[in-house]
Amino acid sequence: MRTSWHGIVRLGIALTALMLAACATSPPAQQMAAARAAIQTARSMPGESPEAERMLHSAEEMLEKAARAIDEQRFEEARQRALRARREAQRAARIKQRQQHREKE
Repeated sequence: MRTSWHGIVRLGIALTALMLAACATSPPAQQMAAARAAIQTARSMPGESPEAERMLHSAEEMLEKAARAIDEQRFEEARQRALRARREAQRAARIKQRQQHREKE
């Protein structure tokens, strides 16, 4: 039996669409947890930096907006906001790490 590449491509597209639809219809619990953890990690790091504090404040605001989007069942928006919050918190952590490294030198 010969498998049609055209059929395989159609199946792949259908599965991708189904996965995207599933993501858009469920709350982004994993992304929210990752953002919270990144914020908590950055907050617990030693050192003070106005830039890092601004980034952490921004990350916390993004996370709050993500939570509101979840309440309103705008899950894709919530997912994107949570991802941005995590990235912002990770940037703040890197700034604190660099600052701590400089202070040790």
